[in-house]
Amino acid sequence: MLIVGIQCGHDASVVVLQDGRILVHLERERVSRIRHDESMSAELIHQALRYCGLDAGDVDMFAVSTTQRYGYQSDDASRLSFAYDWASAEKIGAARFRRTVFDRAAHLAETTRVRAIHADGHQLFNSEWPDMPDIWMAGRGMEPIGKMDGEKLGSIFTAPSLWYSQALPMTVTLDGRSYPAVGVMHQLAHASAAFYQSSFDAAPVLAHDNGNPVRRRNKYVGGMLFYGEGHRLSPIWTAPIAAGVIYSLCAQTIGLGRDAGPGKLMGLSAYGSPSMFDERYIGDVEMLAPIYLTKGRIRSLKSENVQTVVGWFQEVERRAGDLGLDIHAGALSPFGKDLAATAQKTFEELVLYALRRLQLMLTKTGRMSPNLCLSGGCALNCPANSRIVEETDFTSVFVPPSCDDGGLSIGAALYLYHHLLENPRTGPSDHSRSIAALGRANAPADIDRALAAAAGEFEIETGIDLAERAAADLAEDKVVALFQGRSESGPRALGQRSLLADPRRTANWARVNGLKSRELWRPFAPATLSERLRDNFDGGPADSPHMLFNYRVRSRDLGAVTHVDGSARAQTVAPGSGPFRDVIEAFDRRTGTPVVLNTSLNGPGEPICETPEHALAFLRRTAADVLYVENNRIRRRSA
Repeated sequence: MLIVGIQCGHDASVVVLQDGRILVHLERERVSRIRHDESMSAELIHQALRYCGLDAGDVDMFAVSTTQRYGYQSDDASRLSFAYDWASAEKIGAARFRRTVFDRAAHLAETTRVRAIHADGHQLFNSEWPDMPDIWMAGRGMEPIGKMDGEKLGSIFTAPSLWYSQALPMTVTLDGRSYPAVGVMHQLAHASAAFYQSSFDAAPVLAHDNGNPVRRRNKYVGGMLFYGEGHRLSPIWTAPIAAGVIYSLCAQTIGLGRDAGPGKLMGLSAYGSPSMFDERYIGDVEMLAPIYLTKGRIRSLKSENVQTVVGWFQEVERRAGDLGLDIHAGALSPFGKDLAATAQKTFEELVLYALRRLQLMLTKTGRMSPNLCLSGGCALNCPANSRIVEETDFTSVFVPPSCDDGGLSIGAALYLYHHLLENPRTGPSDHSRSIAALGRANAPADIDRALAAAAGEFEIETGIDLAERAAADLAEDKVVALFQGRSESGPRALGQRSLLADPRRTANWARVNGLKSRELWRPFAPATLSERLRDNFDGGPADSPHMLFNYRVRSRDLGAVTHVDGSARAQTVAPGSGPFRDVIEAFDRRTGTPVVLNTSLNGPGEPICETPEHALAFLRRTAADVLYVENNRIRRRSA
């Protein structure tokens, strides 16, 4: 069976899934070169199919998801459109869908006016409003878990009414041909991307992002708890915590931006003290509404979403005033640094609160184990992920590389294939290895054409020993761009499209930041041979192939990748992982250091390089010393 999964909103993407196996995952921003590109295109679907040697006639079904504040949308209504359609439910099996959920979605689509982002585009209203048990909607958030007995809680795990409450039968029309489709709601798609790519036969999932956790019609957008077992994945409770929205708004408050802001805030938090932290705000927004949803103005921020957490910001401003901090100062001010640290601590404590409630639920129902999956944009928070491993009973934590919105297409397709169509999962994968290389590889002929066109501008050596030459360049303190194999899925460069430097030279921290035109205070990640992790790093899990956990740096010789608080967002690279592993091994043989500095191959405000032309353009406009495109070594010609 061939399923095409598509994410229609923020971080639009396409996945091709054949008999449960991911053939390719394409993110539109890598093609359009627009960060977080927000609309699906028919052409991207065709590109994904052509890459796999397929065409639209081979497709059996579509799985569709979108970002919560976006509809199902495309950039060209004449080529790609979406509709709610009960006929698809009849083809798949009507018992697998909730008619009440469908009727509400169809009614809202008919009566709610929506405007497509593109002038010629199409948008269908996104009904992010599943049916939920009354116990979830009582305004008490996760508090009832503590008062319910195991039998009552256990019935939630086996309730068919919940198994099928968050998917909608649809039709996708692509270039005049209609296909049966399923719309998979946002948090469920996040959870599916995590659980079905994990090695766990059974595991709970916390999926959460920066969605507003309190809306009259929709109480689950802050986060949801799911439980996966075998091929089935179903919601078990809401997680209405304000972690994501507080974090995102704090980044905007001090001028770090909306989309890139949370990642920057994570790095900035190490420079400050959580001086404005208040434990009274640790809990459900539903339960703590009297202090979260207060009246009054805040001076530091103007945002439509701030009403959800206005009380938190009012308390921050009060405490900042007591400390003599200027709330209008920027990111590098004492206020900016302390706000970042306060937001980080608040985020971590809110996540730990939700997981303590989850653990109680699992314990009461006899389902507690060390396994946990995390997904949603909030799962990119490395310090929080490490605290989960180190401070809870969830000691085996899996986070997929595409836990952000770009991975929703993967989750939607896997949910349709496994849960709705009831296909068994394949054998467990080895998660000491990265599963991120799901993008496109460039054909040798395309690479040859790109290099031939650049031959007059660059010195190009062909057929070189990549590992030895790149390691020699790194040991000589050159900044090395590495463009190898299939591009990574997700926001982290993991050795396929990476920029590398010697981690022992502290000056490389500022040097590489300057080369990439990043803020000079932002930290870099170390990539280490997996079996040598404990030579240099403490804490965190035994494997971190997707660079999603923090560690404490033991060595004093890794100045370029050691943050000001002594931490590092380490990546482990397992044996047999390909050219990147070979480079680190060769560098270790030369220097005795099994670690390199690894960051993404892209400039400021642009997506990671996708083609050889993108990589050559990066070399052309930056101070990178050398570029390796497969087994070709490329340098600027000497003056």
